[in-house]
Amino acid sequence: MKMLKISILLFFSCLTLSAVTIAAANMLNNSFQLSSEKQLDENFNSAINSFWEKNAQTSYFSGVDNKDVHTVSIKTGNNKAIVISQGRNESILKYKELAYDLSSQGYDLYLIDHRGQGFSERLGGDKHRGHIEQFQDYIVDFDNYILSLDLPKEYQHSYLLSHSMGGTISALYLLQYQHPFQAAVFFSPMFSIDLGGIPESIAKIITYSSAEICSWFSDLPCYIFGGSAYQQKSFIDNDLTSSESRFNSAFNTFEQYPETQLGSPTMRWVAESINAAQQARKNAAKIIVPVLVIQAGDDSVVTAEGQNEFYENITECASTQFINIPGAKHEILLEADQYRASALHQALQFLNKSQQGKLTCTR
Repeated sequence: MKMLKISILLFFSCLTLSAVTIAAANMLNNSFQLSSEKQLDENFNSAINSFWEKNAQTSYFSGVDNKDVHTVSIKTGNNKAIVISQGRNESILKYKELAYDLSSQGYDLYLIDHRGQGFSERLGGDKHRGHIEQFQDYIVDFDNYILSLDLPKEYQHSYLLSHSMGGTISALYLLQYQHPFQAAVFFSPMFSIDLGGIPESIAKIITYSSAEICSWFSDLPCYIFGGSAYQQKSFIDNDLTSSESRFNSAFNTFEQYPETQLGSPTMRWVAESINAAQQARKNAAKIIVPVLVIQAGDDSVVTAEGQNEFYENITECASTQFINIPGAKHEILLEADQYRASALHQALQFLNKSQQGKLTCTR
């Protein structure tokens, strides 16, 4: 995303973006006894890793165009479940700590490496290009995955949790398909990308046109301007989280499992993602399940405007909520305790209210 911003600025001068400040949640509330930074090392910790090794069951299914899509299930005998829809350039390994925390709250977990990333089959002609031909392919894959789980048969309560790009996928899935979920939580959803002030319409023209022109000269889809294959990141000057221990735990997994490494997005991915985010915002009124949107107050990857518009357009559910976490960066689920614990506290309270029948939607 950062390279995308730089590349588009090669064409245009930067315009100033204004952010909307929303009421903040309490900065530190750990009544759910969530994992703490003090308990982590450079590779999560022994308790989290032991939990994962004991309980994480991997499998694959055949997605659109017969591409292999990797999934993990963590079933410990609960009567409620959470499906996690991840962001771009993530693998399920990033979610070890979250799975550990949510399991301790009595949830079975289901995680998916969306096509083209993580342990799933790559799409861009090599293993590093973050590519998609149609954003809709993510959504069709996701629907097939959910159908395969048969959640109503196994669970009394089922919920959808998403981060960043996974939020766009989840929103469009909820709009398009019948589903088993009673509520959904969106962390830093990608409902508008930070384009450095460049209008989305112009950015779409640039990226769609560039993708088409590139196809005339190469069999491989083109990276964004300045994009490259995978490069190891360091905590210093990162724009994703203020937690060094969580940053290292998550990003060290790319070094431990090189097959999960992914580089910059392609032009086609960017164009399709801008269009998908627009569709999610525009059609949000069709969502008829209670939604909680958790916004990172210091997010430089996606913008507040798209999240605000998405929330404002959800008109069918009186129980829909919006929480802003001031100071939090994009990776709320990898953030320092004061941000992460606050966000997860709000999410778990929201799901508890659902189980108590206190969240409602009206048509």
